[in-house]
Amino acid sequence: MPYAEGQYVSWETRDGVQTVQLTVVTAHRIAYRCADDYVDAVEATVFGSLAEKITDWRPATAQEITAFRARFRPAPENWN
Repeated sequence: MPYAEGQYVSWETRDGVQTVQLTVVTAHRIAYRCADDYVDAVEATVFGSLAEKITDWRPATAQEITAFRARFRPAPENWN
């Protein structure tokens, strides 16, 4: 697997570039969080491998990582 937990990756979107931080990396699943602390995952399925689903991902540049860290706001935790 070319990616590791804690690594920042980016991909192109219609509006520019999406940069995320990887939180879980396994052979069949990659979970990540966005700058607004939204968490999502990409998983291998019978319809497509993980490699096929992340073909447009690339390591984030230093500028993209700096922008992510400047915007990152963790969500409040609910202790109730």
